[in-house]
Amino acid sequence: QGFMVPKDLKVNKATELDGAEVCVQTGTTTELNLADYFRAKGMTFKPVVFENLEESKTAFFNGRCQVYTTDRSGLASIRAADAPNPDDYVILPDTISKEPLGPVVRRGDDEWFSIVKWMVYGLIEAEEKGVTSKNVDEMKSSQDPVIQRLLGVSGDMGTKLGLDNDWAARAIKAVGNYGELYARNVLPIGLPREGSNALWTNGGMMYAMPLR
Repeated sequence: QGFMVPKDLKVNKATELDGAEVCVQTGTTTELNLADYFRAKGMTFKPVVFENLEESKTAFFNGRCQVYTTDRSGLASIRAADAPNPDDYVILPDTISKEPLGPVVRRGDDEWFSIVKWMVYGLIEAEEKGVTSKNVDEMKSSQDPVIQRLLGVSGDMGTKLGLDNDWAARAIKAVGNYGELYARNVLPIGLPREGSNALWTNGGMMYAMPLR
């Protein structure tokens, strides 16, 4: 979770928001995290609360509050899609809570849950190993055992999931690895890939379970 402010507010970090009016959606963990952050920093704020997302972001862009808070990915999306002029708004560098996001499936559908989970792992593993949508076919000749299992050249990972062994190769060819997906869908809205979103090999938290 983070904060977005108008650029002309001339604020560079969250600790400069003491006394600010903050638009937030009520009844959410966002509202609770906001209160926790200001309390921990010994600062005050005036919450401007709304029942739903549309009301809160509209109020912010209409100037009813100085600050808008939600997940950082949400801030980037809202700035890109809803701001009258995205360049007039800044997402502050501070992250005030951990908000991991991922796919959601129906409870009780264990087979589909396993497929979705391992698909995510496969796309992350592909990025780490340099397998992309453009080179996936030629990478099938790699002598790396991990790449061989990932692309179905060896092992029976697909069979264990109820799929064919080419499952990951076809997905990578269709949409790219995790890095390609991020570059295509997230970077354009202004959310750099840094910190926890980077691969573990680059100091981040993204890594795949062993595909065996």
